Amino acid sequence: MGKWLKERLDERGSMTIEFIGMVPLVFLTIMIAWQFIAGAHAVILAESAANEAAKVYSVTAETSEASAAAEEIVNAAGDHVRFSGAPITGTDQFQAAVSVEISFVFLPGKFFPNGKPSFSYTADTSGKVIK
Repeated sequence: MGKWLKERLDERGSMTIEFIGMVPLVFLTIMIAWQFIAGAHAVILAESAANEAAKVYSVTAETSEASAAAEEIVNAAGDHVRFSGAPITGTDQFQAAVSVEISFVFLPGKFFPNGKPSFSYTADTSGKVIK
């Protein structure tokens, strides 16, 4: 009985099994954190683009220039965020909105024939045209 009990209580290799079990969990946690960081970056970028569009529109009163300024900021960010539009409503007092599509970073595009899944975000701001 002593030899059988000694073999049952032998823990050699248990650390390897625990390590192999934890590696996917650690990678999943890192991927979720990275997606959160990429999403936060895209939200901050959209807010910045909306502010830039409002600044340009308040000086020029041209929607095309304001939209181009917002698009330039969003396009400089990278592949995980795409510009969707920047509608500006109003004449003297105006509302500017910048819409972006934020892609999921770690999903492979080859598995999705219509492109990577994404979610949209719209940043709004308002202002007054300077005369």
